[in-house]
Amino acid sequence: MTTTLRQPPPPLIAAYHEPPPHHISHNNYDDDTTTNNYYNYYANNPSVFGRILNGEIPSRTYLESTELLAFRDRSPKAPLHALVIPKRFIKTVYSLRDDNDDDDDIQLVQNMRQMGLDLLKQQQPDALATNDYILCFHIPPFNSVDHLHLHVLAPASEMNWICREIKYKCGARWCTSDLDVIERLKKGLPAVAYK
Repeated sequence: MTTTLRQPPPPLIAAYHEPPPHHISHNNYDDDTTTNNYYNYYANNPSVFGRILNGEIPSRTYLESTELLAFRDRSPKAPLHALVIPKRFIKTVYSLRDDNDDDDDIQLVQNMRQMGLDLLKQQQPDALATNDYILCFHIPPFNSVDHLHLHVLAPASEMNWICREIKYKCGARWCTSDLDVIERLKKGLPAVAYK
């Protein structure tokens, strides 16, 4: 049996996270308002993740890029349980577009996946090497926060049975893998089969 690498979580810090450069938020595609004001970028994001991005609520940040933020889940279900979120407000996996001509949403989910894999490589290399991890999205109404987020869990073998085999079980009505979302979007289908 391999030994799980145990690293302390990052410190809990409230910090403003720079918005994506030169990006207009389309507020999860659900309305016509846009946010061009750089200093008010997160104002149209009513979720708790918007408040984290705006520096109003502290988080334990693992990784950050110009487009994404990865931080520790507030109630971890595995030794590593991180959430990868876009800085751009996208409400849920239903908001990902299959008809986007420039493949922005496909690229976004691929980038979220890559950040999840980078995090696994950094924090849980044994789990990455043995495929002992889960990367998934919850499908509404089974999501807890209305801001798109990818769960990164590892080692999956150390999760309790209910979480591993039910709550975070890809292919169930309530949970889908990142790879399934990417594949469906590439085929011109909605991100998930259920609505």
